[in-house]
Amino acid sequence: MSIEDIYKGLERSLDITLSKRRHSELMKGGMAFDSQESLNESSLNTGLIRSQSLASAPDSYGVKNIVRHKFGKHGQLQKSFGCHPDFEDINGTDELRYGYSVTLFMDIIGSTKLGVIYTPEEVFGIKNDIIRCAIETIDSFDGHVHRIMGDAVMAFFRSERKKADGLIMDSGIDALNCSAFLIEMMEKVVSPKLSDIGAEKIGIRIGIDYGKDEDVIWGTYGYLGSHEVTATSYHVDVAAKLQQKAPKNSILVGENFAELLGFDDDLLKVMEKNKNGIPEKKTFVTPNYITIDGKPKNYRQFLVDHKSYNTYTPINSYPEHMELSATIKRSAKDPSDDEYYRCSRSIKKGAGVSFKVKYYDIHERDLKFLFRVENTGEEARGHDNNGNHECYVAAKYQGNGVYFASHWEDTKFKGIHHMFVSVWSGNTRLMGEERFSIFITD
Repeated sequence: MSIEDIYKGLERSLDITLSKRRHSELMKGGMAFDSQESLNESSLNTGLIRSQSLASAPDSYGVKNIVRHKFGKHGQLQKSFGCHPDFEDINGTDELRYGYSVTLFMDIIGSTKLGVIYTPEEVFGIKNDIIRCAIETIDSFDGHVHRIMGDAVMAFFRSERKKADGLIMDSGIDALNCSAFLIEMMEKVVSPKLSDIGAEKIGIRIGIDYGKDEDVIWGTYGYLGSHEVTATSYHVDVAAKLQQKAPKNSILVGENFAELLGFDDDLLKVMEKNKNGIPEKKTFVTPNYITIDGKPKNYRQFLVDHKSYNTYTPINSYPEHMELSATIKRSAKDPSDDEYYRCSRSIKKGAGVSFKVKYYDIHERDLKFLFRVENTGEEARGHDNNGNHECYVAAKYQGNGVYFASHWEDTKFKGIHHMFVSVWSGNTRLMGEERFSIFITD
């Protein structure tokens, strides 16, 4: 299923707004009225169109169920707005509590031209569609929308349950997957619609950072009747600064976030800005504040190569003739129904993954699959050839043109790692490699 299919509710809503503009332009384009009665009737119909479109504004764009299914997410969605559920018990009290957070800021950029082309009501409709879909996408990935600030949305990704299970990395994975979906939404659904009316510069920018337990404190700001529970941390503030500095339709993250996910140079790059025609690397978050010991903070920032990352996730579909899947289990012989969806969550070291492949072919013949492991990250770099290896597994013919094989791998290195599978007949490769990517945590 494509991004266009997932966000077809957004596309329909945008079409309503754009069709209203086209209707208005037709009315202004020299259409004559036979009488004042006709003019009044037309005005009444225009008002009716406006009323109907507002009344039919969707409560949901249908994103949540689709996204959660594609990423294997289950369970009830938490409340998404205002005070984070993990801290409701300190709301309105003087208590301060430490607790980690992955903070995401998203804002809409390049929308000024909309105000030249559209009425304020129509601009509101377009922006609200984008923000509503951003909220729904954040919800889909178990994030929590903290507040909306004009064109911007602030969200926290955290869970006491994940912390207790040693799966804090999952909050970072959720924030990254959410961001990748939002940019795809803008590039493949929103931008094509708005470029038709000359608003091609509209986009979003996203900043993310991770604050550890000891670096984030939660408490009630304000006083009774005018208060909110929110997080205080350098890393919360940095997420906002990263969003402000990020280029259009990009994800800019802090070094804590990159380390949380175990990323290396495969998916990260240093942002560059042209100064007098010369590219200048922007390695650190700016302003580069001086710390209490008199030294610059030198907190690194990275652009995520989201286009490459998208190919690792369920956004990217497998070809018609091959299916790859995986289950988590302790050993190759253990049964398991713990299905793992690509880049959906983390797997702890010491566990294992059973990779399974099905290949469909009309010919009955001897086939084999090549399973090739490609590791990334700092821990893998400490081993010969990054610990990469490969092996052939004979295919089992299951009838009806279906060939099957499975291969078990243990989990050793923190980071994102890839299993590549190809189909062979003797020394001839019948089908190129397909990737199944996983996250491993400590």
